[in-house]
Amino acid sequence: MENTLRTTARELIVASVTECAEYDHMRNYRKLHVYRDGSINWSECINKSDDIIDSQAEGFQAVQSVACVGTGSIDCNCDYCNEVYNAESEAFAHERGREYDKSTKYDSQAEAIADAVSNSDLSGLEADMLAEFDSIPVGYFNDEPEDA
Repeated sequence: MENTLRTTARELIVASVTECAEYDHMRNYRKLHVYRDGSINWSECINKSDDIIDSQAEGFQAVQSVACVGTGSIDCNCDYCNEVYNAESEAFAHERGREYDKSTKYDSQAEAIADAVSNSDLSGLEADMLAEFDSIPVGYFNDEPEDA
């Protein structure tokens, strides 16, 4: 396969699938942008529709993106993230005379997210990201002729 900016960016996208799955459990949204020079970069945003303006475009266009993940402004509600130790929940349980089994909880959010991602099949996420990448028009990257 020829070493082009498109090829380089595609390889970077594949290498970012796990990171994308991790961001899916975090507050706010994160968008993975693909730049004309073949580089990629995550940006954090409040709205899924937030874009970065492409300063190299001939007209008013956004930088291409292949994924937008996150929970918005709320905490993740998956089974893993719900099992993180929380001192307030423990105090509330004791206040109500209930047991709170701290030994079954994750010590941190990062630990819960790592477990969630490692126990997930990421092939669908990768396929979605690559489908978005493949929709980037020929001529977008700096080394591609625009009329190709």
